[in-house]
Amino acid sequence: LEDYLLPSSADDIGNDGEKNNEKKMMGKEDISILIPGCGNDPLLLDLYNSGYRHLTAFDYSPGAIDRQRDLMEYLPKNTSGSQDSIRLSVLDARNLPSEWTGEFDVVIEKGALDAIYLSGDGNFEKAVLELTRVVKRGGICVSVSGVVEAELRKEVFGSGEAWNCLRDGGNDLKAGCFIWRRR
Repeated sequence: LEDYLLPSSADDIGNDGEKNNEKKMMGKEDISILIPGCGNDPLLLDLYNSGYRHLTAFDYSPGAIDRQRDLMEYLPKNTSGSQDSIRLSVLDARNLPSEWTGEFDVVIEKGALDAIYLSGDGNFEKAVLELTRVVKRGGICVSVSGVVEAELRKEVFGSGEAWNCLRDGGNDLKAGCFIWRRR
């Protein structure tokens, strides 16, 4: 993740012509990550055990959040601040808290947008707008999808010129891995 957060374009060059290295100094413990539709996936624990400390996960299902709380019991004992650095919430991806605007460096979603897409009624587009709002400029969205057509995903993420595509997973096998940088 850190590699994708490094400055990589002319937009990252300051007035003095030098690269903006602020993000280069970010360590894992400084990167804020949002996991929408966390379900019962242990990704949250994996990220924590890999050194990431600012983690937020939500799901539409209260049962999924209960399961995440159960999984947190597997964090190493005496882990300083583990309960404080992981936030869990029951939320709808189409209506995220206003205080989250521009809060996250990274969004990692694995199938959440697929499930939202299947519900119809423009819900996929609404969820992408909310994710766009909560990701910092220069932040990234990693999206693993096996349902939403690649062209629709490109259209929705590309609309309004809010995102640059860093990795197009449209030609991946069963599920594509798309990576977008917030402009």
